[in-house]
Amino acid sequence: MDIIMYKKAVTFLTKFYGNRKELIEEDMPITKKASPAALPIAHPFPRATPESVGIESAHLFSFLREYAEMTELAPHALMIMRRGQIILETDFYPYRREIWHVSHSMCKSITALAVGLMIDDGVLSLDEKLTDIFKKRAFNLDFAKQNDITVRHLLNMSAGVTFNELGSALYEDWIEGFFSMSVKFTPGTRFMYNSMNTYMLSACIREKTGRDMFDILCERIFYPMGITEIYWEKCPKGITKGGWGLYMKIEDLMKFATLFLSGGVFEGKRLISSEWLSEMTSKQMETPATSNTYGYGFQVWRSVREDSFQFNGMLGQNLVIFPDIDMAIATYSGNAEFFPTCDLMELIGRYFGESFTPSDVALKPARRSYAMLKQLAGSLSMPPARARGEARPGNLASMLPFLGKTYRLNAENVGILPVVMSVFHGNYSEGIKSVAFRAKGNVIEAVFTKERELICIPFSTDGRACYFDFMENREHFYAASIAKMTKNEDDIPVFKLSIYFLETTSVRHIKFFFHRKRIVVRFSEDPTAADMLEAFAPTIEEFLEKNKAIRSVVSKVDMGLVDYNIEKVFTPEFIAEEIKEA
Repeated sequence: MDIIMYKKAVTFLTKFYGNRKELIEEDMPITKKASPAALPIAHPFPRATPESVGIESAHLFSFLREYAEMTELAPHALMIMRRGQIILETDFYPYRREIWHVSHSMCKSITALAVGLMIDDGVLSLDEKLTDIFKKRAFNLDFAKQNDITVRHLLNMSAGVTFNELGSALYEDWIEGFFSMSVKFTPGTRFMYNSMNTYMLSACIREKTGRDMFDILCERIFYPMGITEIYWEKCPKGITKGGWGLYMKIEDLMKFATLFLSGGVFEGKRLISSEWLSEMTSKQMETPATSNTYGYGFQVWRSVREDSFQFNGMLGQNLVIFPDIDMAIATYSGNAEFFPTCDLMELIGRYFGESFTPSDVALKPARRSYAMLKQLAGSLSMPPARARGEARPGNLASMLPFLGKTYRLNAENVGILPVVMSVFHGNYSEGIKSVAFRAKGNVIEAVFTKERELICIPFSTDGRACYFDFMENREHFYAASIAKMTKNEDDIPVFKLSIYFLETTSVRHIKFFFHRKRIVVRFSEDPTAADMLEAFAPTIEEFLEKNKAIRSVVSKVDMGLVDYNIEKVFTPEFIAEEIKEA
C-alpha cells in the first residue's frame, strides 16, 4: 500500500535530516565500480570537416560559441556526427571525454532495445501482462488495475503505478514494491513518467530468460559495437536498474545513433530489427508540455525535427537523432535540466530544427571558418586563459595561510560526495572530523579525516586541475580538483576547493573563510538545490494539481522551514578550530 512507502519515506527523511549515520549500511553492495583504464575507442568514427558533409563550419561555430557561453548548462562533453563521421567534438575543462560518464535516464532507451531483442526473439510480447510474467511470485495484488498492466504500458510510461524513484531508496525488493503500490489511472490512458517502469522491463527480461539484461545487451549490442568500457548499476536484488545507473563514453554513446540511423545494422551486421526501431521511435503517447511538446515513444522522447527523437537523461545527458538529415548530437552535462523541455533543447532546436537544411553534397572548403571552429573547440578543453597566464609554481601556495596546519571541523553528516550523489549512490557519510593541509611534491594535499578513513585531495599550486582518484565508503571515484585563493567583498581571505566528479553530474565546493579570530568552512555543490527545485517546479505543480489530498497537506507546510532545512543540508557551514601541536 502507498501508505507504507510514505511511512518509509518519513523515516528515511527523519534520518537524513538528523543523524545520517543511521543510513549507513555496513554490508551495502557497491553501486559503482572503479573507472577502467581509458582504453582507445574500439570501432572509432572517422573524423571529417563539416563542409565535407554539407554543413558550414561557421554555423557550428556559432552554435558552439553560444552553447559555451550558456554557463548555466554546465557542459561536460559534446559530439556532433553526420553521415557516420564526427564533425565536431570537444570536452569542457576539466572534463575528459575518454572517461566514461553517467547517463541517468538516457539509458532507458537502451533498455527498450533489450526489450526489442526479446520481442524479436518471441520471448516477450507488447501486450503480455506483468501478472502473467511474474505469476510464480506470490504478491498480494490489492488493486484490480495491477492486473491490466502490460509490457507496452511500461514502455510508453502509461502504467500509472505510484511506486517511483523514491521507493528505490526505501525498498530492498523493488518488484515487490512495484506490485504493492496503487495505480493512479487505467493503464494506457495517460502518460506518467516513472523510472520504475523501466526497471520493471529489466526485471521482466530476468524473469523470462533467467539472465540479466546487461549480460544480454553486452553479448548482442554493446560488444558487437566495440563498447567494452561500460558499467550498469544493479538493484539490491542484483537486477540491472534499467532506468538509470549506466556509465559510458560519449563516442560509444554516439554508436547508438549509427545503429538507429542504419535501421539496426552496425558495420554490416544486423543487431536488432528495423521494425522494432521504427515502432520504438514512433509517437506512442502525448506528453505534458512541461516535459516535452513532441510526445513519447517506447522509452524515447520525440524531438525538434519531424521524425527526430532523443535519449534524454536528467541533468543534461542527451543523444538527439535526426534521421532525415543523417545526423546526431550527443551531450554530457551537469546542469539542473530534467526533461527535453529545457534551454539546451531550445538551443539545439534553433540551430538544427526544421529551418536547418544541410546540403546533400559537399560544400567548398572554408579553411578560415574551420580553423576558428577547431580553435574554439580546443580552447574549451583547456584551462581558462587566466589560469594559464598565472601558471607560476608556488603562486597559490604563497597565499595559503594554513599550509602545514590541521583544523578540527566536526562536520556531522557531511562527506566529500555532494548530497545529490550520496542519495543516488546510497553512500552516506558519518561526517568529517578534521582537515589538514600539507605540501607533497609539486602539489598541496587537503587531508580530510573521517571516523574510519582518510580522504586526500591534491590540488595544484598554479590553479589548474589536478586529476586523482579516491575512495569514499568503499566506492571508487575519479575526480579533478581546482583551487583558488581570493578575497570576498568584505576583504576576508577565502580559499575555494572545487572537486569535479568527472564520471558524474556533480561538483563539490568547499570554501574556507579566514576571519580574524575564526575560520568558517562552507560546503556547497552544483547543481544547487535551488536550481533543481526550480527545474522540478512545473512537474511538482502539475502533480499537486491532480492530487487534491496531497495538495491539501502541502498547503499546511511551513515552506520557510522547508527552505531552511534544504539550505542546511545542501550548504552546511561549520566553525573550524586550529589544532595546536603539543
